Amino acid sequence: MALSKRLQRIVDQIQGSCLADIGCDHGYVVIEALKQNKVKKAYACDVAPLPLENAQRNIEAAHLQNRAQCLLMNGIESLPEDVDCIVMAGMGGSLMIDILERGKVRVGTRFYLSCHKDTPLLRKYLLQHGFSIEKEWIIQEDRHFYPLIQCVYTRKPCLKVSEKELYYGVSLEFDKDAGSYLENEKKKWTKIFQQMPPSKRKEAQIRLQYINELLDRF
Repeated sequence: MALSKRLQRIVDQIQGSCLADIGCDHGYVVIEALKQNKVKKAYACDVAPLPLENAQRNIEAAHLQNRAQCLLMNGIESLPEDVDCIVMAGMGGSLMIDILERGKVRVGTRFYLSCHKDTPLLRKYLLQHGFSIEKEWIIQEDRHFYPLIQCVYTRKPCLKVSEKELYYGVSLEFDKDAGSYLENEKKKWTKIFQQMPPSKRKEAQIRLQYINELLDRF
């Protein structure tokens, strides 16, 4: 079993004792986290039976059934009490917000969130609702760029966040993938700026300012 670059980066960051992978698909994150002893125990969770059946087969094939359990459940509404770290990947930021809204999150629980859209909206929600963003990464896989947000629930909202951070990350790791992402964003917003009439260039101009400021960090 070979993890994708994105899933491997998620596993690399996991810290905790008991993991819950929400929307577990084939259970690969759970399996690799246990194999690497990132956690002692894990739950593969999904709202649909078929992904759980796939995950169960893979967990048994890896001989990890004594350390991993598959749970048919909606989001994080009924997580076991021993969960202290949670992965959510491969869904939109709005869906992640909905899952967090409906769940009961305990202080100190660490999250690893990788959404494929609505990332600024997710950042804003996290910071306003008591999640402290500790670190962010950009992961380039094929031609796509995926954010990875590591945060911990503190119950203390953060009211001091810049628009630049909402768009492009809080405590972003400045590595090769982040550089490629920012260069890609620069090309995109430069094209938008050039195609828009002067009266409508303000957003593109602001975005380009943020991007250039971040690129200066490299």
